[in-house]
Amino acid sequence: MKNLFASFAFATALVASGGAGAQDFPSKPIEISVWASAGGGTDGTNRLLAQAMQEELGMRINVVNRTGGGGGVAMSHVWNQPHDGYSWLGASEGMQLVKAMEYFDKGTSDWRWYMIIGGTPGVISVPQDSPYQTLEDLLQAARDEPGSVTVGHCPLGCVWHMRALALGLATDADFTYVPYDGTAPAHVAALSREVDAVVSGVGEQAEYLRAGTLRPLAMIEHDDYVLDDLDPIPAAGKEYPGIDDIPASMWLGMAIPKDTDPAIVAIIDEAFEVAVQSEAIKAFADERRMIVSGMYGEEAEARLQIMESALAAKLYELSMIDKSPEELGIPSVE
Repeated sequence: MKNLFASFAFATALVASGGAGAQDFPSKPIEISVWASAGGGTDGTNRLLAQAMQEELGMRINVVNRTGGGGGVAMSHVWNQPHDGYSWLGASEGMQLVKAMEYFDKGTSDWRWYMIIGGTPGVISVPQDSPYQTLEDLLQAARDEPGSVTVGHCPLGCVWHMRALALGLATDADFTYVPYDGTAPAHVAALSREVDAVVSGVGEQAEYLRAGTLRPLAMIEHDDYVLDDLDPIPAAGKEYPGIDDIPASMWLGMAIPKDTDPAIVAIIDEAFEVAVQSEAIKAFADERRMIVSGMYGEEAEARLQIMESALAAKLYELSMIDKSPEELGIPSVE
């Protein structure tokens, strides 16, 4: 009789604490905390996702930009909210460096990831009237006067910071790297001549490249790239294959704490599967020269864990972080 009563009490508590919440989810607005500034790829992707998912969930989803700390501010905010499915992280590949850079003590294995889009190739560009006519001009200036050439990019640890760093290391060019809260302010910095060059995705720069306000010097890739009817953009990787020594690749999406109630997770999963097929997201991906992914859960975590582990190992090798991946609790690359 005592065991029967205990089982009934446990079941009642389970329904009260989790089951009922899952049945009613969502019963109030959801908030996405985006780690990058408004106007960039991470921000735009999450705003489109919010629109698509709120249609599926029948509840408003608000998007808030919480910049700073290389993603640590947004990540910390979400983690410190109740893990009840109402607080999401607007994420990108920069999240795979947060733990290694010690911006926040939670890493890839602590979250459930939803990869919306990714894959746009990186390009380094200068203002139209820049004195640097070719990539070699820019590289030579950085070699002749170390630190004199400034390169803008998204926050520390983001993919374009890593690609800019990889270009500098592969070419023996001593750039000064200037982080901004997102690609949008990095573009503005280049257009206003606050920095000499900017590194971001070719899709993110497309409107400026078409308008001629930014002039591409090179793809930080191994293949040339043709944007619409513009001249082909040469690939730096043909001359400098070492650009791949830092293993960073772009993705944009969201995450929730991994220990969220599985019943609530299932509801979010189902809404995500539908949302990523929305015409608005497909059009955004096409415009930004990206690929719709739709990967989430264990499959996404496995892929992103490889990136986190490889990046942490490489940054430690370069003495860019003080602690080894093992000390930080980041698994080694297998």
